[in-house]
Amino acid sequence: MKNNAYAVYLRKSRAEELTDSTAEVLARHREILQALAERMELEVSAVYEEVVSGESLAAREQMQRLLSGVRAGQFAGVLCMDIDRLGRGGMADQGTILDAFRLSETKIITPDKIYDLNDESDEELTEFKAFMARREYKIIRKRMTRGLMQTVRSGGYVANPPYGYRKVRIGKLPSLEIVEDEARFVRLAFDRYCEGVGAHVIAQELNALGSVPRRNGTWVQSTVRQLLRNPTYKGMIAWNRVKHFKPGSHGQDRHHVVHMKEEDWILVPGLHPAIIDPEQWDHVQRIRKEKWIPPNYTGQIANPFSGVVVCGKCGKNIQRMVTKGMDYLHCTKGGCCAMAKLEYVEQAAMAAVGDRLEQLRTEAAGSAPADNASDEALLQTYDKELAKLDARLPRLHEFLEDGTYDRATFRARLDALNKEKSSLLEMQAAVKMRMRQREEADLSRAIAELENLLDLYPTLDAAGKNKLLKSTFRKITYYKEKKTKPRDFQLVFDPLHFVW
Repeated sequence: MKNNAYAVYLRKSRAEELTDSTAEVLARHREILQALAERMELEVSAVYEEVVSGESLAAREQMQRLLSGVRAGQFAGVLCMDIDRLGRGGMADQGTILDAFRLSETKIITPDKIYDLNDESDEELTEFKAFMARREYKIIRKRMTRGLMQTVRSGGYVANPPYGYRKVRIGKLPSLEIVEDEARFVRLAFDRYCEGVGAHVIAQELNALGSVPRRNGTWVQSTVRQLLRNPTYKGMIAWNRVKHFKPGSHGQDRHHVVHMKEEDWILVPGLHPAIIDPEQWDHVQRIRKEKWIPPNYTGQIANPFSGVVVCGKCGKNIQRMVTKGMDYLHCTKGGCCAMAKLEYVEQAAMAAVGDRLEQLRTEAAGSAPADNASDEALLQTYDKELAKLDARLPRLHEFLEDGTYDRATFRARLDALNKEKSSLLEMQAAVKMRMRQREEADLSRAIAELENLLDLYPTLDAAGKNKLLKSTFRKITYYKEKKTKPRDFQLVFDPLHFVW
């Protein structure tokens, strides 16, 4: 029996993003659609408000929640201001959204028209409007990009203001003005760096003087380095410093950025005043490039503990730092754990692994190895059954298309298939969990991993050691108090596959 409940979906249009605030627009749309529901005597059981402006379906959490309800047959219809509010992203996203409404026989209700995607004329009209919305969106994006680049090339500043500045307008263009209470610390950082003081010490001095950066509670080595290389401080506008990529790009499932090489930046004189004299800024860049070579320029890992060892006080990754020709591990947060020689940490880690290995060998003397044979056979059975269910799904759609099944029969068969698949997946997960727990208690596996680690570690370079450690440990937590002896630190191990 079809559900009589209805949902409301609210989202700003591209044109509205340039005018009123999101809250004002969505409140106005909610009022219009609630009035429409009252006139049509529709029972609204859910309201989904999309506050993000991302075009992709992956970035729209509320639309994903709505589609889950639509596919489950929870709604007889969805009210929205217009068809293009549902999807103006890529063709694949539009197809996913429209297919969900068509297969579930869920109507789309707007103030101008009710769309039934099982009606051929409505389906064609919807697809045409979706195509036009996508085309309009791309045109607007190109126009906005051109306008943005024109502003940048005219010296306008369109990004978030860096430390030492606040946003103002000069004529019709956005720009910056100096915040003197912050600018004095910027000048101090550049002066100290010219005197030969490193970024780590400068960060400590800024914190001690009461300076607070914009995005973090304290200055650290990396934020000082970012400040020192920002050309905004010498009166320039830098564009194309980073590129943003949507989820799915470069094999990553999240939004991510790529830092561009300095030779690929777009640099133009800005309308804003400089805090640092251009000659001093250029001098700092020469010192910085001679003094420090970023690891990603060489493409090689120099720290075997990179991404493995974390600070026991703040949780940040412990990084490698070279001081007077010696490798040290230190926390980037000022005033946190004291640093120790990398060599000492390596020696302590391998000694701890050796001690634990001897303990496990003693414990294993009276224990039996884990037997997963029956569960492995059970998993193979589940895999075969799941493959059969996946093979049945296309046939269900074929039977619907050729008229063998009506929609009610198709829906009943599809629901039964999905329930059977969910049950199999739950049983499969339970077996895998049981095997994992058994393996964690299986001392022979732990012994084999630690033996392998001790045998291979001395033969590998830093990158190989890092890969080996990451295959064995989830993390290693490092503790060291200030003003303690060089070897007075503690390591706590968290293995991936067994109990320490």
